[in-house]
Amino acid sequence: LAIVDGCDPITGEYYIERNSRIADHIIDFFATGSLHKPQNMCIEKFKEELAYWRISHEHLSACCAFPREAALLKPHSQQSTTFDEYETDFDGAYLYSFRLSTWRFLEDPQSSMPAAIFAILSVLFVFASVFGLILGSMPEFQEDPSNASAYHTMHAKTSELEKLNKFRPSHTRNEEFPDFVYRPTDNPAFVLVVLEYVCIGWFTFEYFIRLVIYPKRGEFIRKTLNIIDMLTILPFYLELCLPLIGVHSHFKEFTGAMLVVRVLRVLRMARVFKLARYSSSLQTFGQTLKSSITELSMLSMFLLTGIIFFSTIMYYLEKDEPHSDFYSIPAACWWCV
Repeated sequence: LAIVDGCDPITGEYYIERNSRIADHIIDFFATGSLHKPQNMCIEKFKEELAYWRISHEHLSACCAFPREAALLKPHSQQSTTFDEYETDFDGAYLYSFRLSTWRFLEDPQSSMPAAIFAILSVLFVFASVFGLILGSMPEFQEDPSNASAYHTMHAKTSELEKLNKFRPSHTRNEEFPDFVYRPTDNPAFVLVVLEYVCIGWFTFEYFIRLVIYPKRGEFIRKTLNIIDMLTILPFYLELCLPLIGVHSHFKEFTGAMLVVRVLRVLRMARVFKLARYSSSLQTFGQTLKSSITELSMLSMFLLTGIIFFSTIMYYLEKDEPHSDFYSIPAACWWCV
């Protein structure tokens, strides 16, 4: 009654002098709970109508959201749908209310201020672990950094010698140029080791508290983000366990052992993808890649065909030149890329 322009006491009719094009959408909103904007309607005019009807623009569906707010409303609507699905997963679970509220705390940074702080802390741990991993590969950040400059000098000389002697038999080169023993990533500084342990401890705590809280553990383990979390912490513990069965990274004669250790170290970089858990934009990007897999496959095939074609041409044109870098088609592929 507060917003009507007039009424007829005899017929009981009320009159509202507003835009009829928008009125239909307002009636639909009150009937269905879904609000859409008419096409070719000025955004400011539509906002005035929403203000008159005392309806917040946050009720707008993602397909009709205002350009400046579309990026905010769409993730919010997706998140609400996700939590509605989670709520059904928790139906009938032991300590239903506690487990559901804890799950919201872990998964929805917008649910409360402590949840937002927890998410920010998790992101900081991800960045810290990645930077620690990067710095640990540099000679300057080893327990004994005094050999860093010598390492860079010898590495440059060794690379130049290898380039000059790449066509010589391997056994001859090994006799004249023995392997350089020092490896810069074997003994990182103590502070980096502590940082690695602290970050892995935090990631382990995050993973297992989610595993305990979620009622469907089999489904939890198969989710993409949780697989990423497992790949983040699993290499660390496997690398700790390998010495218990006699596999050490310095056993260069055991090719299999070295391969296992190196694969585990490469898998450490999986922790970069943990950022997808806290970024709706990254999750949207992943869904976009998934839905465009056919088009991307065609593009990849086109690029691969071009690379192989032009690399083959360069190989046959340049392979007979002295000191040519195109000594094979795969080597020419690097040039083509």
